[in-house]
Amino acid sequence: MKIPNLLLLAAVSFILTSCLEVKSVVSVNKDGTATIEETALLGAQLQAMMAQGGGAGGADSMKDLVPDKAKAEERAKQLGEGVTVKSHEDVKLPDGRGGVKVTYAVADIRKLKYTPFGAKSKEGKEEKPATFALDGSTLTMTLPVDKKSDKPKSEKPAVPKEQMMAQMAMMKPMFAGMRMTAEIKAPGGVASSDATHFAGDTMTVLDMQIDKLMDKPENFMGFMESAEQNLSMAEAADKFKGVEGIKIEGKGTVKMELK
Repeated sequence: MKIPNLLLLAAVSFILTSCLEVKSVVSVNKDGTATIEETALLGAQLQAMMAQGGGAGGADSMKDLVPDKAKAEERAKQLGEGVTVKSHEDVKLPDGRGGVKVTYAVADIRKLKYTPFGAKSKEGKEEKPATFALDGSTLTMTLPVDKKSDKPKSEKPAVPKEQMMAQMAMMKPMFAGMRMTAEIKAPGGVASSDATHFAGDTMTVLDMQIDKLMDKPENFMGFMESAEQNLSMAEAADKFKGVEGIKIEGKGTVKMELK
């Protein structure tokens, strides 16, 4: 699983001056059944562009994030044997944002091939999925191991701090509310977990809050530069460790002891 493809979604959304919020939650029961809830909310401008069939490539490339029923059925097959579409709901919020919420039923978590949001590589190929094992009450999630990036860091002239601050002030309203989240939950409760980011019954695999990143220009610029690099999850987790507004699970294997 690679980070750049999710970063590129943020970049596309910025170009279209419209906010984006996507969330994928896998809820695992002790008997091995599970559900996946995937919600995508788009700003009013981007919704209008997609409805009109426009987007100059940007909005069109995001249609998989807001799947119709046929696309949801297709994604269910990609998620693995025994995965079906449980519900497909249109969502409309008072603030003008809208999109869809799709709930998938998983018959056996051990057969799930999970990629948050159906992420694809820059070449359009399917990302390597995360997989699960359940031994008694121990749930293990294995993230695909990616080779380290070999793309050299591009050298760009430093932007004066005053100029950077001015640019951030203009851009921040466009990123308001932009967030990308992937979580693993256990509705029955969790006794313990070795996940890097864990609280209550939830393990966070990925959480990017773009407007929070923008509170510190150097963090945001580093985030955007990472979209140009082929960072693995482990590399990205190390790079952004301790940075407010971004959480990434960098371990190849994480465990949850279900109650």
